[in-house]
Amino acid sequence: MKYLIILILLFSACTARKIEVEYPSVSYSLDTVRINSKDEILDLWGFASFSDLNFDENSIFSYNSFNHSLDQIDLEKLEFTKRIPLEKDGPNGTGEIFVGFNVLKDDRFFIKSYVESAIFDGTGNLIQKVDWINSIDSNGEKYDDSPMIQILVDSEDLLVFGLSYDYENIEVNLHVLSVGENKVDRLNLNSKKSYGDLSIRSARSGNIVGPSIELINQNNKIIISYEFSNEIVYYDYKVKALRFVDYNPTLTPKRVKPPNISDGPLEQIIKEIKHFKEQVSYYRPVWDIESKQYFRLSTTTIFSEENKENSKATYGETQEIKVFLTVFDSEFNLLSELEIEELSDFDNDYFIKDGKLWLFINLDDEMGFVRISLNNVIRNSY
Repeated sequence: MKYLIILILLFSACTARKIEVEYPSVSYSLDTVRINSKDEILDLWGFASFSDLNFDENSIFSYNSFNHSLDQIDLEKLEFTKRIPLEKDGPNGTGEIFVGFNVLKDDRFFIKSYVESAIFDGTGNLIQKVDWINSIDSNGEKYDDSPMIQILVDSEDLLVFGLSYDYENIEVNLHVLSVGENKVDRLNLNSKKSYGDLSIRSARSGNIVGPSIELINQNNKIIISYEFSNEIVYYDYKVKALRFVDYNPTLTPKRVKPPNISDGPLEQIIKEIKHFKEQVSYYRPVWDIESKQYFRLSTTTIFSEENKENSKATYGETQEIKVFLTVFDSEFNLLSELEIEELSDFDNDYFIKDGKLWLFINLDDEMGFVRISLNNVIRNSY
C-alpha cells in the first residue's frame, strides 16, 4: 500500500524532517524513519500481518514468509539484527501454515499455525506444545478444537487465550486454556451487536464474511476489538474479570449501519463491506506505559468513483483515507480524539514505543515507520 504524507518529507538513510502540529487542545509531531535491511530481504507483508515487540521494547520481531523465519529489527538503531530460522516439519516443526505468534520472556516465542501451537526458544527449538484438542471444557468433556487466533500469557500458570467462532449462530467467544490444569473456560463476549449483526453469509459457499477481530495482550489485559464497531472488551486475567467498554466518539460513528442483506452473492457482499469502510473502520487500542493511556486509530475510506483498468483492488480504488486518533485513560474513559490530517493512507499495524505511536509503512518496498509523538496530548473536556 502506498503512503502519502501531506507535507513533503526529506528522507535521509534513517530519518526524515519532523512535522509539528498544534490544535487548540492537543499537539503532536510526526517524523519518518527507514529501516536499514543490511541487504536482507524483509517480508513487508509478513511484518504487517505478524509482528510483536519484545519485552524490553527495543526490538520488534516479524514473520518472514519467504523463508519461514522470524526477523528481528532493532528499533533503537533502526536496522535488521538477526534471523531466526524455523522448521515446518520434524521435531521442531511449527506446522505448514503460519497463523501468528507473540514474544515471551527470555527470548522465547509462542507460535500458532493451523491446528497446532507451541512454545519455541530463541533458536527455533520446540520447548512445549499447547494441546487444546485434549483439554477438558467446563462440562467435563473433551474440548476437541483449536482456536485460530491465540495469545499466550507467560504467567506462573501458562494461560492461552483464543477466539472461538460459532458460525451457526454467528457469534464469537473468548476461550481460556489453563495449560497446567488442562482446562478450558468459555467467556461470553455478547458479540451479536459488533459481530453477528455485521456479518453476511455467502449464498454460494455458506461461509460467514464478518468483521475482523483483534486479540492482543496489553497492560495485563486481553483486549478484543472489532473492525466495524468501537466496542472494546477486555479480560483482566489478574482478577479474572471481563469488562465491556462503551464510549461515544464525535468524529466517527460508534458502529457501521447493519448490512442490507444477511446472505447473498459475493458481489453484493463486497458492496456492503465497501459501504462499511466508507463509514468507519476501528483498530486495536495500544497501551502507553509512560502516559498511562490507551491510544486507538480509526479510519474512514473515500473510494474513487472510477476504477483503474485491470485494477486488483477488491473494493475499488482508494482516493483517500482519513485517520483518527482516540485517547483513553487507564480505565478506558475517553479523553481526546482528533484527525491526523498528515496521514492520507494507513495500514493495520502500529505499536507504542517511548511515548510515540509507530505506524508501519512501505517506503519503495523497504520497511519504514511514521512516528507520532504523543507526549503532548492533553485531555479534552467532555
